[in-house]
Amino acid sequence: MITLLAKAEGTGRVVNWSRFKQGEFVDQSRISVTPTTVIPDVIVDVMEKCESIDPSCSVEALYPNGFTTAQFDIAIRGSSFEVNCGRRLVRGMFPLNPFAAEFGGNYDVLVTISSANEEIEEQIAEAVSQQYECTRA
Repeated sequence: MITLLAKAEGTGRVVNWSRFKQGEFVDQSRISVTPTTVIPDVIVDVMEKCESIDPSCSVEALYPNGFTTAQFDIAIRGSSFEVNCGRRLVRGMFPLNPFAAEFGGNYDVLVTISSANEEIEEQIAEAVSQQYECTRA
């Protein structure tokens, strides 16, 4: 098992919050009357890497964010691996800045990779480490 703490650089996607709670990533405009949630670029890149390894992998919202919390946890599961990503709001001067949660670069992402195959773990960890400022936990 490999655990990384990656510093997000920006917003990867903006998705419909109600659908996200059901494990669906439905893109939505920021200018919308329905609630949205921001998916940091780190998580989008991890999802793409996992899909390149196993195109039939699935994503589940383990602990979705709410109206009063910015953090969430998701699981990406493939046939031979599982990657958990936890979004944590650490920058942006929240709660002084109530809009801090709307910018993907204000988050750190905790990425935990587990697999029976160490090569897959290293492959995913390397993809994240090459693109983002990371520390191994």
